[in-house]
Amino acid sequence: MRTFIAISLSLLPLAAFALEPMPLAAPMQGPPRDLQRINVIDGADDRGALTSIGPGLGLSPAEIDRIRAVSGYVGCLSPSPSVASGALFLNNRQILTAAHVFFEPSGQRRWKCFFKNQAADPVMIDLLVDDANARFGSKRPKPGSNNDFAVVRLAEPIADARPFPVKPDVPVAAGDALIVVTAHPADMEREVDRGVPVVQPCSIRRKPVSTEKTSFYRSDCDASGASSGGMNLSRVGGELVFRGINITTGPWRDPKFAGAPYNEKAGSVTTALGTDAAILAAGRALAGPGL
Repeated sequence: MRTFIAISLSLLPLAAFALEPMPLAAPMQGPPRDLQRINVIDGADDRGALTSIGPGLGLSPAEIDRIRAVSGYVGCLSPSPSVASGALFLNNRQILTAAHVFFEPSGQRRWKCFFKNQAADPVMIDLLVDDANARFGSKRPKPGSNNDFAVVRLAEPIADARPFPVKPDVPVAAGDALIVVTAHPADMEREVDRGVPVVQPCSIRRKPVSTEKTSFYRSDCDASGASSGGMNLSRVGGELVFRGINITTGPWRDPKFAGAPYNEKAGSVTTALGTDAAILAAGRALAGPGL
């Protein structure tokens, strides 16, 4: 059922994890705002409101509306609050996001979880996080790792929302252009209405060979708190397809990384998990026959 709990997303602290030196979804507490920075790679922070910069990225009005319907905030309220980004995956009854949003640092599973899209007329729907309705990368997903993914059912479908397809038969490659969609990352240079998705143009810089059940790739996409779970879109044959989700980035509060060149060793890099391999298998298993 739809949830009507009155909350302010702007007040929720962000879930914390660390694979790279600092997390995508680090707590908002910490240094004063004027000391906080973004892991901005290769120059300026070019993230902005979907409705403002989307047309310049080649997105049609219909594609902009579709993005707003399928993507948005993923959060939990108990026993401690957390929030990240996520999007519908394979059908309009389940979402894909980073798993750490659903777990306390102790490993205890959170509850009272929700998905709120960023459509012009948004809906906020309960997430079913029990074992029958959720697939996590492991029983205790390690934040920022290759098992830091979750496919979770909504209590009810989002009517008329069409998730973007996946193309596992067309592998991602270095040089592929991306449009990354996040709900509302921390500390952006531009001011963006919290009801509008944030997008940015960036690219895949390297596609390593994965030794895990999941695939992953490295990008030059800018990232900061609450970028976790952000949907990575790319065009394949002119069609927008769902390529992956943001998982981790470099030390985004370190001023030396503000505009630093792409450098994996130094941490000026963002990592995404691909929507194929183990993630696709988990999504299909949860969706049931027909996918």
